[in-house]
Amino acid sequence: MKSLAFVLDWINTLNEWVGKTVNWLILALVIEVALDVILRKTTGKGLFWAFDLNYMIYGTQFMLAGAYTLKYNAHVRVDVVFNRFSPRGRAILESIFLIGLLFPAAIFLLYASWGHLVTSIAAREIGIVSAWHPPIYPYKAVIPITFALLILQGVVIVTHSLVTAVKGGEK
Repeated sequence: MKSLAFVLDWINTLNEWVGKTVNWLILALVIEVALDVILRKTTGKGLFWAFDLNYMIYGTQFMLAGAYTLKYNAHVRVDVVFNRFSPRGRAILESIFLIGLLFPAAIFLLYASWGHLVTSIAAREIGIVSAWHPPIYPYKAVIPITFALLILQGVVIVTHSLVTAVKGGEK
């Protein structure tokens, strides 16, 4: 049981670190956008790499913060019905939804995104939207990492929920 607790704590720590780390990307995005806007207004020309960098920074931050958000139960959901249940009932519902919805979707998307990543790396895929033509495969690597982190955090939540469902009380 101690080894399971160690693994669950490790997953929580990993997602805490990833979430807090990628939140700093917003500062990089603000600086980059501000610089682009200032150059556009003063010189009439923006940064040729700004668009690609914008979606890569924001997309990375948004995706990798997902497991952190799940850890803190901060995803949007309708609590009108959920909050009417006892802690045990909420734990059972949480387990059912995670096992029935999150895990199948995340596993499928992990599998699918891994295939796209492998193809992207093999082709040395580049962006074609701007004149910069940055490599895309590092950005595509974020997608399977995101789903792996979501699955891991889901395991933590399901484990705690099942303990609550069996023993009762708060999670």
